[in-house]
Amino acid sequence: MMFITSKTSFVLVLILVDRSTSFSPSKSIAVRPLSSDKCLKSTYLHLSNPNDEEKTHKSLSASQKERREEDRRRKARLQEGFATPGLSSALPGARDFALNIAQTEREYLQSLSSSDDDSVIDERNVDKYVALWTEEGLSHLRMLRIREAYELFNKVYQVKPDAYLWQDGLVKYYLEDYHGAAESLAKNAIRYETRFMSPASEERIWRDAAELKIVYSLNGGRRAKNNAPAAVRVLVEDGMNVEQSEKISIASERRKVIRLARQLFSSSLDNNDAGVALARAQLQAICGDSFPSALISTLPTLTKAEPSSPINPPLDHKMYKLHSLFYLGLHYDALGQSYESKLCMKMALKTFANKISGNSQDITLLLPVIHMTARDWYDDDDDFDDVVSKRADSDITAESSCYVRADSERRLRERVKNMKTVDLKSELKRRNLRVSGSKNELQNRLIDAYLTSEAEAT
Repeated sequence: MMFITSKTSFVLVLILVDRSTSFSPSKSIAVRPLSSDKCLKSTYLHLSNPNDEEKTHKSLSASQKERREEDRRRKARLQEGFATPGLSSALPGARDFALNIAQTEREYLQSLSSSDDDSVIDERNVDKYVALWTEEGLSHLRMLRIREAYELFNKVYQVKPDAYLWQDGLVKYYLEDYHGAAESLAKNAIRYETRFMSPASEERIWRDAAELKIVYSLNGGRRAKNNAPAAVRVLVEDGMNVEQSEKISIASERRKVIRLARQLFSSSLDNNDAGVALARAQLQAICGDSFPSALISTLPTLTKAEPSSPINPPLDHKMYKLHSLFYLGLHYDALGQSYESKLCMKMALKTFANKISGNSQDITLLLPVIHMTARDWYDDDDDFDDVVSKRADSDITAESSCYVRADSERRLRERVKNMKTVDLKSELKRRNLRVSGSKNELQNRLIDAYLTSEAEAT
């Protein structure tokens, strides 16, 4: 108990002190006098206690605790000079890569090649060699050195059997190792779909092409007994039908040309002539006038109205025509039809010569060049100029949308009119459409369904 004297009043202050509390210089208590114009009020002095702070922290909500932690971390970063994402490195003395994908890849590969020389490849440096050999193999592939690319891809799989490298199957296809190509592509398809949860359409298309090549080139078109696959196929989940899994995978593909290409190859493996005819007709319609006229002349000719050319024709920014021509040519190649495949590949090169470059990082844009080189088709240009229409490149790509739709319908009608009624009903049933009516009604219904789905995809 103590008395404090002010100028005008005396205040009795009671301080309750616990027995364990000791007054030290670090725990001083200051009491200010009350002014004369204020009423006397009870004054409580609270001594700071770590236990009280812990109780207060426990009473906070989760959001309040997280806000306090964030404030504490921000203060720590400011005081300690911690890393700022995008501006400074988290590791002291380390150097940041530029926010440029191509430059980052180059600098990363340079850093790997300039690191210490490892005499033994183990789990600590295996990723380094996988990255170096993969990039070197892709460089050989861009330079059309297929054998050298194969050797480097083989080295990758020797040190890392589960590496994702779908170009390995492409190289084996052109080296005529079709069984090895199918196996490699099937495994890479599983790795891609497991990692990214999206359909590995390119891997599946090339795998189907390898199996078709085995059936039509090596087996003379004869299939194995009990309709067994001629090559390794992509595994499906337990309890799911193979045909159902394939339909779901194709339907989940959002890229129009790739989806049609998958339908084309899948229908060929299933001996579905109707599906092959319809998928091929749609791809040809996408090609427009770029499709080789020599292949069109074998079909019945129909009169067509000349469309009005737009002032600013739409450009093929998504390279629909290039990919359509290539996959049509690849399908012909898998069936052993070299002449048709050659026309499609050469038209792809002629139409998109200014967009195809060996320096392109996208291998898919170089596929026609790789195919032509592997098949050695550059020297036999005797009658190719008679097949290709002599138009300027701007006229080739200058097609209005109304012309594409009319041409697509014309090609579909040419394909559909020779289909059997059973095939028409099968295609309609697969699309959950009505299967009753005359053959002409079934044909029109199927054509309308295809045109509607194509318009929605566009």
